[in-house]
Formats: sequence, structure tokens, C-alpha cells
Amino acid sequence: MGLYAHAKGLSDEECYDCGYITYGHFMMQLAETAYGKEMGDVYKRCQYGWDKELGYDYKWTQEDCDFWNARCNDDLDLFLMHSDCDGKFTPHECRRIYNAIKDLKMEMVGHNYVIMKPYNMLEHWKNIFHHCAKRRVNLYYS
Repeated sequence: MGLYAHAKGLSDEECYDCGYITYGHFMMQLAETAYGKEMGDVYKRCQYGWDKELGYDYKWTQEDCDFWNARCNDDLDLFLMHSDCDGKFTPHECRRIYNAIKDLKMEMVGHNYVIMKPYNMLEHWKNIFHHCAKRRVNLYYS
């Protein structure tokens, strides 16, 4: 069971089709890459409910929200805060996300379930968002 991110015109190799755990690790690393360790820790704790000292089931506090909102990029947050099980991104949202991540560099290897060819996760997502923005198609999560 996992996330399938797909759009018109993307092949099976170009879509994202992998597990929730891999996706979650990618998102946590993306938050840290984009914002730094402290923001990455807040994201990990609040979005995924995990804290090294507090354990699981951690929830956003007002202090967390204030800290995050004072430092975040709203365009990147479209991606970071999106449900990991369903929904969609419009072409406009895809363009905003692509512009927020296009200059980031990150080393994390991923693969799709059916096509076990390894790829750089961030570069793969950049290609997905660029495709949807350029071709004006929705990106669907299912």
C-alpha cells in the first residue's frame, strides 16, 4: 500500500508509485533541506507525529504553528502539508511548488513499485510538478 501520484501524459516510470514510509521520509528530508534542521524537526514532529523525546502522536501546538508560519514558504507548504493519501494539485499549484523546489538539491534514492529503476526523489518530483505545470494538467494522489 502506498501513494500513487499520477497525471495525464506521465508514464508509469514518470509517476510516483511507492510506499507511504518512503514518501514520508522524503517529505521530512525535503523540509529539512529547504528550511534547515530546526524547521525539519518541527515538521517531523508536527506533520508525522513523531518526536524523539515525546514519542508518537505529537500534535501541532500554537507555538509550533507560530514558529512554522514565521519561516515557511507558502508555495512549498502546498506540497509539504498536502494529504499523502488522496487529493490533487492544480496546474497553478504545481507551478508554485515547482518554483519552490527547482533550485533545491537533495540526495535520496527512490523507485516505483512496478519499475524498480532507482532515481533521485527530489529530481523525480521536480519533473512531475514541471510536467503538470507546463502541460496544464492536474496531479492526482490516490
